[in-house]
Amino acid sequence: MTQSVMVVASEAGTGKSVISLGLVDQLERHGARTAYFKPVGLTNGSGALDPDARFVHQTLHLRTPPEWIVGAGSSDVTRAVEEGRYDELVDRILEAHARLAAEVDIVVCEGVDSTAAFPALDSDINIDLAKNLDAPVLLVTSGRGLGANDITSNIILARNQLHERGAEVSGVFVNRVEARKQEDLADNLRRLLREKRVTLYGVLPELVELSHPRIRDVVRALEARILQGENMLDAQVGAVLVAAMGLENALHYFEDGCLVITPGDREEILLAAAAAYACDNVPRPAGVVLSGGFEPRRKVLQLVHGLSQGRLPILHVDAPTYETAIAVNHVEPVLFENQEDKALAVRAAMEEYVDLDQLVAEKLAATRKVVTPRRFLRDLRDKARADKKTIVLPEGDVDRILRAAEELRRQDIVDIALLGEESEIRKYAAQIGVRLDDSVVIVDPHSDKEFDDYVQTLLELRKHKGLPEDMARDLMRDRTYFGTMMVYKGRADGMVSGSTTTTQATLRPAFEFVKTKPGIKSVSSVFFMCLPDRVLVYGDCAVIVNPTIEQLAEIALASADTARAFGIEPRVAMLSYSTGTSGKGEDVDRVREATALVRQRNPELKVEGPIQYDAAIDPIVARTKLPESQVAGQATVFIFPDLNTGNNTYKAVQRSAGAIAIGPILQGMRKPVNDLSRGATVTDIVNTAIVTAIQAQTS
Repeated sequence: MTQSVMVVASEAGTGKSVISLGLVDQLERHGARTAYFKPVGLTNGSGALDPDARFVHQTLHLRTPPEWIVGAGSSDVTRAVEEGRYDELVDRILEAHARLAAEVDIVVCEGVDSTAAFPALDSDINIDLAKNLDAPVLLVTSGRGLGANDITSNIILARNQLHERGAEVSGVFVNRVEARKQEDLADNLRRLLREKRVTLYGVLPELVELSHPRIRDVVRALEARILQGENMLDAQVGAVLVAAMGLENALHYFEDGCLVITPGDREEILLAAAAAYACDNVPRPAGVVLSGGFEPRRKVLQLVHGLSQGRLPILHVDAPTYETAIAVNHVEPVLFENQEDKALAVRAAMEEYVDLDQLVAEKLAATRKVVTPRRFLRDLRDKARADKKTIVLPEGDVDRILRAAEELRRQDIVDIALLGEESEIRKYAAQIGVRLDDSVVIVDPHSDKEFDDYVQTLLELRKHKGLPEDMARDLMRDRTYFGTMMVYKGRADGMVSGSTTTTQATLRPAFEFVKTKPGIKSVSSVFFMCLPDRVLVYGDCAVIVNPTIEQLAEIALASADTARAFGIEPRVAMLSYSTGTSGKGEDVDRVREATALVRQRNPELKVEGPIQYDAAIDPIVARTKLPESQVAGQATVFIFPDLNTGNNTYKAVQRSAGAIAIGPILQGMRKPVNDLSRGATVTDIVNTAIVTAIQAQTS
């Protein structure tokens, strides 16, 4: 039976969308198929999705169609009330909910902004819907600028109002409290609310990632022209400084993350901002807005570009300084953009400040457990954390890598080594709002004490190729070579790279001196395909273009070992366009011979081939085509006959079925080295690092 909860705000501006997102994420990570539903959104007939709904949908990569998650627009409610069709509207919303509920175990419904959003109504639409859905209310209130007694009073008042109208308040979230007061405030609220018999699920601080605008938000709001720094538009704006005074006085007010607003002809202020950006021991601005329509001279801009290496965002606007400052101070962060780091911040806050054990237990008790993608990933995190390994990330100056490193250390899943110049990496991390604690090791290949030893090791390993020493030194200055050598020498347990480099550049050093495991001739790859109710293994979809019979057998055996290492019972399907003995031809025969070779090398492994995909995955088809097979209809490992078939299939399943694809994960290496796609997201990098750590546990 599908369960529902209704998230209701006591007032506008509580951040209930953040709580809703966190709830969906946490429930799914506990193993429940969970959907997000907004009964009343800000749609107005234009077809645009409610911004908060868009944020939640895109951030969590929800499988449900976007148009399913909003029941009606706010203008629809107003019109229905005016025309006496309110009951019809409620029925329409309930039908939309039912369509969504049929696909999941739990629906998290986000109510309208307050308990009195539509004053013309005799009743409260949140309560009407909660009662019709038999959904307990989770109340969200803001603690911004308030003490424990005032927050408690607001909660009791809102709870009593809801109770009088027939709604059951299951528990309360207090959001947006001052970060430095969070701990004391939470202790006081627990005591006060316990006396009032109110369940407090959590007290969350104001999240910098959500409350501070980015430079790109300023660009949009001011319609500014970007003079430089296009790659740093995600930098957070911590404060606004109007620098219309002399240079010495202006410098006194500089602080890290400030946005400097100054007339475009105040070139000395611009130069000072660029110099501060380049220094380690002075506050570093997030960007500069040049006002009044003035533009610095070309030579000055060249000097600024050189000082800041072109990374300091410089914006140009025609409006005068005062108007610009007023406009900047009214810029609100756009919630539904830059979703990934915001989602990570919400997840971190929910895990640290919210106790959902009781709620999760109640809701999951009435649902069936399924292996959702998030549940699978949670199990992987637990496995990696149980025997923590060190993963080296050579691309230490890439924002996605830094955000992934922050998330991996926050969850204490793996130890991290970043490669690059430490002061530059830490400055850049601070600029984009990434907090790297002291546990993150940063190694500069150019000055590392092991550099000479690594060079000599490379010379020894490649002496059969006649590698000159000067070339070995050049290679070891390459961070991918250096990171791979760290793995080879045992300083790191695995490496993840490739977000800005080619697959060839990532894998070449691994092939040269890490090499394959004994008995393995070819390195291959798999993808973990996380479908709504299962996790499958696809191989090889990334490395070997046209595998021989021997290579196909190796791919199958290695993929089965990989599946087993990650808790998936291997039942291997050797795919072809024909099933069993029904087809003939060179391609089918190649798969048939490879299957025989797999059986010869591992008689205990459950393997079937040649077999078509439908017969491998669908029990009904399997009963017709291969009724006696132990694999048909229940395969977990799918081996494709060539790269063309495998690569296209995994992408088709990923895009069409809404699957999460983790990979490519390389297999067959003595120690794990994994390649990222150049479009890898922070989540992709985190997942790949976790998988690499688990591989290292068994290598």
